[in-house]
Amino acid sequence: MLFTRFKSEIEALGTNTLTSIDNRLDLVEEVSALWAAAAVNNLDIVKLLIERGNANINHLIKTHSTALRAAYFQNNLEMVRYLVEHGANPHQSKKGNYTNLMLSACRQYPSMVDYLVNKVKCDNNAQDENGQTALYHAVRSGSVEITKFLLEHVAMNIRDNKRKVTPLMRAALFGEISLVDTFKYYCTDLEWTEAKELLAASFSGCVSQSFVLLQDRRECETPEQLNQLICPNKKDALRIESLLIHQRIIDHDHSDYHDVIHHYGARLANEHKYHECFRCWFYEFDLKIKYNMIFQSDFLNHFIFLFAKMKFNNKLTIPIEDLLQMFKITNHVLMSDYYRENFDANLIILLHLITIVGRIIHSEYLDEKQELSLNNYRDFYNSIASITSHQYRTIETGSSLLHLCTNASTESISFLNDYPCWITTRLLIGCGANVNVFDSDGNTPSHNLVKNIPMTNVLKKINLLYNADAHLDYINNKGQTPLQSMPLLHIKIIEHLKKNMDVIRLKCCCAKLIRQQKFSYENIFSTALVGFIR
Repeated sequence: MLFTRFKSEIEALGTNTLTSIDNRLDLVEEVSALWAAAAVNNLDIVKLLIERGNANINHLIKTHSTALRAAYFQNNLEMVRYLVEHGANPHQSKKGNYTNLMLSACRQYPSMVDYLVNKVKCDNNAQDENGQTALYHAVRSGSVEITKFLLEHVAMNIRDNKRKVTPLMRAALFGEISLVDTFKYYCTDLEWTEAKELLAASFSGCVSQSFVLLQDRRECETPEQLNQLICPNKKDALRIESLLIHQRIIDHDHSDYHDVIHHYGARLANEHKYHECFRCWFYEFDLKIKYNMIFQSDFLNHFIFLFAKMKFNNKLTIPIEDLLQMFKITNHVLMSDYYRENFDANLIILLHLITIVGRIIHSEYLDEKQELSLNNYRDFYNSIASITSHQYRTIETGSSLLHLCTNASTESISFLNDYPCWITTRLLIGCGANVNVFDSDGNTPSHNLVKNIPMTNVLKKINLLYNADAHLDYINNKGQTPLQSMPLLHIKIIEHLKKNMDVIRLKCCCAKLIRQQKFSYENIFSTALVGFIR
């Protein structure tokens, strides 16, 4: 009806929401009716659009997928043959050079792989933008059948440029015995030997509890040396051996090697071996810095959560050097452009670290405090003072660390105080934080403190800011002082603020008047005066 009566535009493009290869809902843009029909596996509509509507069979959607690729995705061989017979290009790849053969191997479609190799004569060794071949995708999918088929049809064991491993090495790293065995007659003796070593190492737990021992250990060179490690009381020695194998074959700059270290650290944490866990993760961090590798956004959070759990739940002492090391790490991350996307989240993590240190130094509870030397105090204050001197601000709201720790909406973590936190505020002020700094809305920490504030220790927190020379008459972008921006029901707090504002400087009155009356002043006064008026 749409064809005959309404003369609909056959090549009109739209946007669809479809289930992707990993079962997520994805927006698919610049989609034609033909592509949509193939994507929902409707051969009758595909035929109608081509035979009655003369649809463009090789139309590329935004990702350069075609109707033929959609048919491959649905594993509809009849539709694939029909489209190819009517002129569809079987060699068109998706953006990133992701070929139809890679797709079929990844989806575990043996008949489709057979068709593409034997009928279409696809290049078995074509590489996508990450250097990964159809063989690699077959191994990743876990398909022994397709892996064996591709090897029999001259697929090569090529090292990719993303993970820096071959398909065989990947199978070994993930402990896939059947997949590894499939390669036995299709690789060199050296590749086979290293694959077996990696396969064995993948079952061992891999990482020692003490990385210091690595400096004095070398791999076993004889069967006798290795057999000496295979006994119940030498598990750590066997783990070191496994780690050395990983280092030799896939090297220090390999993400899989780092994953091994990180997961073992997590296992140590689950066993409450926190000190060993930190050694593990600091070692991983040093490697990432050395080889310019980016770590996941939750990496720092793992440290902070364990610090808090260790100290405030399990009542254990946190090594001072570990806390100081974390200040260096977080400072490095915040100064690096690599992590700009997660800057605000990482700044919150730094705030949590400062809160932990604040409770160790200033807590009212003896079981939270730790015995610190004068050097420890100096190191902590120097670390935090260095951070406050950078004047870090959140990208979203322009909030400083002092804004964050005086704001009731700042997210806390398990075992830590909620915010506002007077201990953190006290420590930041003692380390030089500016109590009159503005965020993007013109609010000072004092404004933050009195908005939606819980009543616990509120006067103590206000006095802390006031005694550090916080100006309680500063106005925000709405022309409000902290007193004017707080809910009227907090009568006691309002009276306290009024009392502290009784004595006020004349220059403050003048600046307030200029701001409230919206007088023009930027081009009249000096830079210092303009800053003061603001």
